[in-house]
Amino acid sequence: MTNFFIEKLIVTGYGKEPSVLEFAKGLNIVCGPSDTGKSYVAECIDYLFGSDKIRFDQNMGYDNVKMIVATGNGRITLDRQLNTKKIRVHSTDHNIESGYYGIGNQKNNINDLWLRLIGIEGEHHIIKNSRFDKQRLTWRTFLHMFFVKESNVFQEHSVIMPKQNTAITASLSALLFLITGKDFADEDPREEKKVKEARKKAVADYINKRLSIFADRKGELDKIPITDALNLQAKIESILDEIAETEKQIADSIKRSKGLLNEIYTTNEQLTECNTLYNRYQALKSQYSADIKRLTFIVEGELQKDGLPVNTKCPFCEGDIPPQEEHSFVEASHAEMHRIQLQLGDLVKAERDIIAERSTLEIKISSLNQEKSDVEALLNEELKPRVVNLKQSLEEYRKAIEIQNEATVIHGFETSMKEELYEALTEDDDSEIEFKVKSHFDSAILNVFDKYLNKILKLCKYEGFSSAYLSPNSFDIFINGKSKDSFGKGYRAFLNTVLAIALMEYLADNGSYSPGLLIIDSPILSLKERGDEKASDTMKSALFQYLLDHQNSGQVLIIENSIPGLDYSKAKINSFTKDATQGRYGFLNGVR
Repeated sequence: MTNFFIEKLIVTGYGKEPSVLEFAKGLNIVCGPSDTGKSYVAECIDYLFGSDKIRFDQNMGYDNVKMIVATGNGRITLDRQLNTKKIRVHSTDHNIESGYYGIGNQKNNINDLWLRLIGIEGEHHIIKNSRFDKQRLTWRTFLHMFFVKESNVFQEHSVIMPKQNTAITASLSALLFLITGKDFADEDPREEKKVKEARKKAVADYINKRLSIFADRKGELDKIPITDALNLQAKIESILDEIAETEKQIADSIKRSKGLLNEIYTTNEQLTECNTLYNRYQALKSQYSADIKRLTFIVEGELQKDGLPVNTKCPFCEGDIPPQEEHSFVEASHAEMHRIQLQLGDLVKAERDIIAERSTLEIKISSLNQEKSDVEALLNEELKPRVVNLKQSLEEYRKAIEIQNEATVIHGFETSMKEELYEALTEDDDSEIEFKVKSHFDSAILNVFDKYLNKILKLCKYEGFSSAYLSPNSFDIFINGKSKDSFGKGYRAFLNTVLAIALMEYLADNGSYSPGLLIIDSPILSLKERGDEKASDTMKSALFQYLLDHQNSGQVLIIENSIPGLDYSKAKINSFTKDATQGRYGFLNGVR
């Protein structure tokens, strides 16, 4: 939160009704048509900030400017007559003494009062040029960053930078002091020279240490044997070709092995069928032999029974037994036996055939198994070991190339570092040390600041917005990769306003000291968005809505002809009409 805010501005003159404007802590807007004295408001405030002149026509009868400032400990009234160098101060704040304050270089200076109000106590010196010359830190050194007049709002260079190039170092030193609290008062070129010498020694020590490390590494590489280091790449390509050919042979052998396995499986099935059929033939052959034996027994029985006696009497009753006609089975048996013998002959022939086929299949299976064993032996004992050996050779050649490349790179580093060492050691020690203030704005500062810029531009609905950053060279906005000075004055005014808002918020959140005040005259007067001859309200409304929604960083005073139609209940509006019959005509009562 800020330490002070402007509560009231009063302009008086002999016989004149005092012209009074009241302000609030947050957003304040002074609006109305041209020539109603709006810019006089900024002129009067600047006059009490210590400006040595004011664009004020004394013929109007007003000759005194007064401002009441509220602080956390009381109120301060600043009173200054036109064409004087003194400001009378009456204070109820115990930190601020009452009395007369000058606007020159004397001790009791109005700049000290304003610095004290933002917490800067005592006298501080900042560096004003590259030669380390110093000047007192004053309120006006950085006032232009927070007090943007109508003539400056659309300027091409950054609002952070002063108009005079000779004041750039002092302004950036002042800004750095607000950010870090460091004033460089103790900076000494001789100390810088010592630092430079120490840096030179450190560089030399570092380079020598690296050269020593490189030498050790080259010694290690030299110990690694490299067989036939010439034409290493050609050897590698030859080995790759051989590996590819061998792997193709391995693939073909695996394919052949799978084919042999399938063929062995098929042949084994055929052999199984042969054995099954052979076993069936053996069973049938046994059956045929049994049938022949049975028929032979029948025939022999028939032949033998002719010599046997025939019973004609019953052994029990002694009665006569009538003779029975007996049939002979010899012929039938002979016929059946002949048929079976024929079949047996066919069976024996078929058995010989199946035995021959089985023998052929067994020979084939043995041959296939032998071929499969040969293929597997070729794979496991020749081709795969050959690939392993080739890959080992390839790795050795590649390692040799890596060693050669590393040695080449080390040699390049050695050459480069020797040149750097020579430049460092032969650098002119008597050369003048320059103070470069921009180098003190490191990435830690700029990256955080860029976040504020991007946030504000996005919420302000900047047309076609993608990204933005603060250039460390110009300290100005680059938006979507384009510098601000490539835009028209309406867009420049808008971007200058955004940059000033971002700086106020950044210091409020991150700075050691924050002015907590922003005054901008006519930020959107000239803004016309592309594709529309009449100014669109999109960016204008978004800018004012942003100011309405973000009032915690300090007091903001916007001076503008007309403002977008928004809800301004959270802001303090001072409106001029340029109409004697309606509202307040202008800033100065009775002036037309």
